[in-house]
Amino acid sequence: MKAAVWYGVKDIRVEEKELRELRDHEVTVRVAWAGICGSDLHEYEEGPVFVRVDEANDLTGEVAPITMGHEFSGVVEAVG
Repeated sequence: MKAAVWYGVKDIRVEEKELRELRDHEVTVRVAWAGICGSDLHEYEEGPVFVRVDEANDLTGEVAPITMGHEFSGVVEAVG
């Protein structure tokens, strides 16, 4: 799948990512439409604003570089 990955200010790269095996309570969504959220624009222009670069995110455990985006709609294709 393709992903927009934030590396730093004005450095977002579209990369090919492998799908990992689903965990319980996760889904795979075939995206039909995607938008750009204002918070993503702040990260692009001025970041890091919300993205953690020195410690892991409490929810995801991720540290930059991270996959951006949460404004999308689509069809659930698989359930973990």
